[in-house]
Amino acid sequence: MERIRTVVEEAHRLSGEGALWPEFALAAVPILLYDDREAWLVGHPAPPEGYRPSGEVAGRPVYRSPVRPEMIANTAAPVGGYLTALINLSDRPPSDEAALARLILHEAFHVFQQVALPAMPRMDMEKLQVMASYPENDPGNNAMAIVENRLLARALAGEHEAVPAFLSMRRHRHRRLVRLDQSDVPVYEETVEWVEGTPTYVELRAGAPLDDLIGRLGTYNRGGRHAAYRRLYDTGAAQAVLLDRFAPGWQARLAESGGASLQELLRESLNEPLPPVGQVVVAEGLAAVLEAEEEAEAQRQDRIAGLLRELEEGPGVLVEIALPPAVKGGMWDPTNLLNISPGRRLHTRFCGAVGPDGLRVTIHALCLEEWGETGRRFRLRVPARPSIDQGARLRVEGEGLDVDAPGGRVEDGADGLRVQIQLPEL
Repeated sequence: MERIRTVVEEAHRLSGEGALWPEFALAAVPILLYDDREAWLVGHPAPPEGYRPSGEVAGRPVYRSPVRPEMIANTAAPVGGYLTALINLSDRPPSDEAALARLILHEAFHVFQQVALPAMPRMDMEKLQVMASYPENDPGNNAMAIVENRLLARALAGEHEAVPAFLSMRRHRHRRLVRLDQSDVPVYEETVEWVEGTPTYVELRAGAPLDDLIGRLGTYNRGGRHAAYRRLYDTGAAQAVLLDRFAPGWQARLAESGGASLQELLRESLNEPLPPVGQVVVAEGLAAVLEAEEEAEAQRQDRIAGLLRELEEGPGVLVEIALPPAVKGGMWDPTNLLNISPGRRLHTRFCGAVGPDGLRVTIHALCLEEWGETGRRFRLRVPARPSIDQGARLRVEGEGLDVDAPGGRVEDGADGLRVQIQLPEL
């Protein structure tokens, strides 16, 4: 509890008097921190039943409770009717207190986004479907994005000419996606750059090292690495930092715009034409980058094939979990995703799902996720046969797997276990 007090107090100190974003005040945001067993609710105006008083921190009341099924990730979610910042302390939390304080600010800013800027885009189910089918296996898209990342890194380091070159390359890549009938992808990218890029920018304002972000930009999109989601945290944050330099006060214009993208604001901040994309292509050696990406894509496909063989032929017990279409909530780590094709992706470390009546599926293993009109399906291997309880609730527990569902059945077959999850009829 002492560490929680320390990091919450530090987060409040960092966010004081709109230091990170105009009108963003951590003191106005309920915060829920939790580990495997217990949760601490800070500054909530009406704690739900089961939370008991436990002192205060940063002048705000603290309440404690056992962990509940809805506590699934670092995110913003309703708790007792109030949008609340959720911070997971059990699944790889930051090791140092300053980074943990910045994580609190990141998730709290998600609350601020939705409450104070409701006209801005959100990550709804439609956007999540775009993420799940993002063309991270397209060497052309990756090659151009690598050039964008490189130009953004140089712009952050102070090279003015890199800013218009970035915008020219970005516009060209997005036009190509539209020609390929993937017009939803540019909209998706701009959405994530707002939704996740601005909280990452808030972390930078709170002391996260800019050099670390510059370094990460050099790793994205190579062989599709983090192309579908994680890189957009940093490309969005990078554009926000550049807007600080070129258009001070840009946050107010963003709020007034009712949905402008960061790259639109950045383009408007430049008093000069963009260079022809052909000039950027030659100067940045795009042809060589594309050739490298074509080779990297072949290696990526080999890796995917190897992981799929591991799932089908590896040691242990094969488990298939079938979820009904009504289960929409997903859990995933954006740093361990591999999109295979529309409706199919691999999770190399962690995934799961949440749903009505306390449904929760948690997987800490290599997992193939597939979905369609009949619902979602997970396939994974566990080292040994899990324990199964088909009583009042369906429970399946084993190393790397935990299923708690309101109903369902388990079928034992020659090739493994099939878990069919069922929900009560409404």
